[in-house]
Amino acid sequence: MNTPALPDWFQTPENRFRTAAFWFWHHLPTPQMCREAIADMKRAGLGCILVQARLAMPLSDYLSPDYLALCRLVSDLAEEHGLSIEIYDEYGWMSGHGGGLTVQGADHLRERHLFWTSGSLQNGQATLQISDIDATFLDFLGPAARRWTYEGGRAQWGLWQIVAGGVIASRTLLQLSQIRFLETGDSGCTVQITAPDLPDGSPVALFVAATCLTSRLVNYLLPETAERFSNRVYAPLRAAFPKAEAFFFDHPYAGFYTWNGQNSASGPDAIHNSLLWDDSLTETGIDGIVLLDAVYGTDPQAASQRAYLFETYARQMHHAFLGTLRRWCDAHDIGLTGHELLPHVGGWNLLGGLGGIDARVAPGGDYFDIDTFKTQSVTDAADYNPQLSAILGDSLARAHGRTRCTVEQYSTGREVGRPSLHGQWDLSLSRLRAQMIRHILQGARRVLLHALFLPDAIHPNPTHQSDPHFDFAPGFNLQPWWDDAPDVLEELARLSAFLEDGVPVRSVALFYPLEDLRAASSTPDCAAHFGIWARALMDAGIGYTIIDERQIRQETVRNGCLHMVSGQFDTIILPDVTVVRDLQTLSILEEFSRTGGRLLRSGKIVTTSRNDRTQRIEGPVITTSEITRLIAETFSSPLLTIEDQPQRITLQRLTPSLLRVAVFNDSDWERTARLAPASQERILLEWRCDTASAISPVFIPPDTTCILSLMPRQLLTFELSDIAAEAQCLPIQNKDCFSTPYKKMLERGWIFQSNPNTRPVPIAVECGWEQQGFEHFSGLGIYTLHLSNFNRCHKKNLYLVLPKIAGTVRCFVNGRQIGKSIEQSASFLLLADEDLKINLHIRNTAANILYPKMDSFLNPTTFPSGLLAIPYIWDGTLNASVPNH
Repeated sequence: MNTPALPDWFQTPENRFRTAAFWFWHHLPTPQMCREAIADMKRAGLGCILVQARLAMPLSDYLSPDYLALCRLVSDLAEEHGLSIEIYDEYGWMSGHGGGLTVQGADHLRERHLFWTSGSLQNGQATLQISDIDATFLDFLGPAARRWTYEGGRAQWGLWQIVAGGVIASRTLLQLSQIRFLETGDSGCTVQITAPDLPDGSPVALFVAATCLTSRLVNYLLPETAERFSNRVYAPLRAAFPKAEAFFFDHPYAGFYTWNGQNSASGPDAIHNSLLWDDSLTETGIDGIVLLDAVYGTDPQAASQRAYLFETYARQMHHAFLGTLRRWCDAHDIGLTGHELLPHVGGWNLLGGLGGIDARVAPGGDYFDIDTFKTQSVTDAADYNPQLSAILGDSLARAHGRTRCTVEQYSTGREVGRPSLHGQWDLSLSRLRAQMIRHILQGARRVLLHALFLPDAIHPNPTHQSDPHFDFAPGFNLQPWWDDAPDVLEELARLSAFLEDGVPVRSVALFYPLEDLRAASSTPDCAAHFGIWARALMDAGIGYTIIDERQIRQETVRNGCLHMVSGQFDTIILPDVTVVRDLQTLSILEEFSRTGGRLLRSGKIVTTSRNDRTQRIEGPVITTSEITRLIAETFSSPLLTIEDQPQRITLQRLTPSLLRVAVFNDSDWERTARLAPASQERILLEWRCDTASAISPVFIPPDTTCILSLMPRQLLTFELSDIAAEAQCLPIQNKDCFSTPYKKMLERGWIFQSNPNTRPVPIAVECGWEQQGFEHFSGLGIYTLHLSNFNRCHKKNLYLVLPKIAGTVRCFVNGRQIGKSIEQSASFLLLADEDLKINLHIRNTAANILYPKMDSFLNPTTFPSGLLAIPYIWDGTLNASVPNH
């Protein structure tokens, strides 16, 4: 059987499959900078760019005539180079303020918040105080955050209003005439409540609203906010980028304020930050009783009121802001995409990524509702560990008849023990590739890099408002290894294109516990349970989709199977789900279980509904420590498994007899994968994402287990067909071996240059160059070794092995490149010459040049670079595959 030529869509993928990137402007670039940058983006293999103004740029430059002229130049250059454009819609982030343009001349659109406090009556009166209102969420940005969000760099409050007051124990409201301001100021207020008919000691609560008079942030409850934002920001940007495909919004939120007096009740408040406020909320049923219960209540009735409050509040924010933007985009023939605040970012726990805030007060939480306003699904991911983002984004898309998503990938210093903004200038291309592969296997169509920098960000202007070094580094294009990125980005684009068609093989639905998240008075257990299930399923290789309650309808259950637009599922998992919104949902779950569906539960035994706590379903439950064991016992072995966990495998079914399979060895050691036997003949055709070529088809006889060998960090993609193989199809070959092993250590004779024009110096290869006088060197390091009259003792192949490397490497022998690698070890087939001149071009990261200049307290201040172990010549063969009959 001849090896087929692979289609053009795989060899040269479309832009929609290619990596996208934010392009940070810390100042206005020159036209020449733009020309060089766009050409470099095309060379690197990017498909789409989004210009983003950062905090170092003076606010006066944002959307200025010069700014928009440069945007139009970028638009023209992108079209010339075949790159797509999307429009990032904000200065900094927190979409809606437009760098202050939205509220300029419209003070009524500034953020307005609801605050509360409580106390006890004495002699028929209570004097209550709210003071020191503060938002610490952006303190990690330093003074730049306050200069950005507040005119004059300081929050000043005014336009105080009494909203409601009540008696906590009896759930009764006071008359507004019983409540009066004693004093109002720019950081709080003092209020007196008079209730002579109530006994001393009666606990009373107060709700007041105020506007931040100096804030550039906006009130998302008002449709006029989005109308003004679209007219003052979207319109000029749309004119500057006429060929753009979509606007991109970035987690709109305002505040996360706390204050003195907030926790003056007998226990902590059930809502941890102020709410945005507009009097129109009272028309939706959010009255004083609802507020009293939601903030101070502790029983199931209060939990139901809290859920109602957040459902109603979120609906008004989403429709007023995102609904208005979507209508504007539809009218102007452009898509709307982006992402809300995702508190799981960086991990699996639904609330484990961003601590210290109550994310329910911002647009978000109900991700399935927000996704209805998007034309493409987007989530974001922090740092470089496996996490929830991609499978959540893909699940949102499938719930609305779309497929796959974009994952924005950003870096912080948290996972490596640094302050967030210090980022990861020591990020290797290998770690980036591994994370991007994980995202694509979990449902991303593309990854959006956060971000590319302007070239002078390495040596920033000291007058900048904030230091680009501390802007969620790295700037990927300033890393020395960026020259080696095109091959990686091409490989990932092909992987994405390969997985585009077909239906993912997933039989499990993981329930998103929205009602529990809304109703909770503290961090609910369901957030952690959900994360443990999500990660355990992924690591076990069990395909799943996240579903929300809206998707469960009476007609979706048939014979123990849940039929939805997002897939068909024979298993539903309830992660500590104690309450659902609708009584009907309980009935459907009971029917699903009764007719043969598998219902798995962890946490609490009972699940009720919001408005009828007497109705319930019960069932056996497990603890979080038992989840991994239950998965192993419940689900049969998948078609393909990698020895040991974690599994990084995706199966896409194109037809009943044809699968596309992608498998990734997400480890630093060689592993094997086991392809389960089948009763019929099969053909395995490998599609090489790195070379855009196919490997000769492999015939797998019936009832045969196929063992695939996977090198560290190897990506393997193939089609598996049940069609009978032709006679000339090639079997998998056994591994060659030598009777006498050969290994020659190359520990001596190496010389080193810190760039091609410097004088070579001797260097050891047992440790990196950072330990040998080059601790502050970042760039291209060249190792050279001459082997004269090399005694080639075998006629068969010999390999140059680099057992440990820090950086990307290109290997040249006698002036000819014979291979390259981005991983921590590499092997290259040697030429059959007697005289060998070996040159290794290794590019490290920018960490060694940047971190020592940034902060002396960082540990470490130098980072491994170059060869870290002695190279050798070896006679072993690579990556053979051996079947087990």
